[in-house]
Amino acid sequence: MDIPATITPPSDGVELTVDELAIRAGLPVRTIREYQTIGLLPSPERRGRVGIYRGAHLARLALIGRLQERGYSLAGIRDLVGSWRDGADLGEVLGLEADQLVHLDEPGAPAIPDQLAAVLPTLVPHRLDDLLATGVVEACGPGRYCVPSPSLLQLAVDALAVGYEPDAVLALFATIRDATTVIARATVALLADRPANGDADQLVALATRGRGLLAHGTGRFTIHAIGRQLGIDHDGDTTTALRQLLEDRP
Repeated sequence: MDIPATITPPSDGVELTVDELAIRAGLPVRTIREYQTIGLLPSPERRGRVGIYRGAHLARLALIGRLQERGYSLAGIRDLVGSWRDGADLGEVLGLEADQLVHLDEPGAPAIPDQLAAVLPTLVPHRLDDLLATGVVEACGPGRYCVPSPSLLQLAVDALAVGYEPDAVLALFATIRDATTVIARATVALLADRPANGDADQLVALATRGRGLLAHGTGRFTIHAIGRQLGIDHDGDTTTALRQLLEDRP
């Protein structure tokens, strides 16, 4: 069952029973139970025999609903959610407040230069042009800048914080820009080459659903490729391999 994507999460201090959560989310209780069983929704706090749900649970349900709107299956959402630490919401992982994360990795309100400088003082304002060239930040009006991928912006913040040089971070983003441009061109070319017997409505549905599948699929494929670069198989421990790689280097 699809979840309404316009859920407004309560504050973290609010406590909900499963019935109250179901009402707030517009879902049957059995659907919430199912999501817990398959690992999409964290278990509630236990207070005797009663499960207590909080704002984070409702926020997770809202996220699931948005992903369903973008074409993700429940299995795909489970895989995506499973790539983050257990019980954490996406906003936590990206370093964003819940109300800033309107859609998964989609831009919110445009930022002003002072806001960017507060987040990336190493790059803004002195290397703003270089940052713009990578596409991680885009000019979208006089004195206004949009962030197509908040997660990449957070990656820049984290990488600079641990000591990587700005040039190295910018070079990585330039590589990502070039690779995604190739992917985008190939995707548009495929969609534009309409099959002889293709139904227009089905093709539009494919394009809509395919956008989400492509975003998730290329991300997972990149993670898999990183593992192969580290010489580990599907079941290998990426964190351990990275630690060994760093320890082996001065």
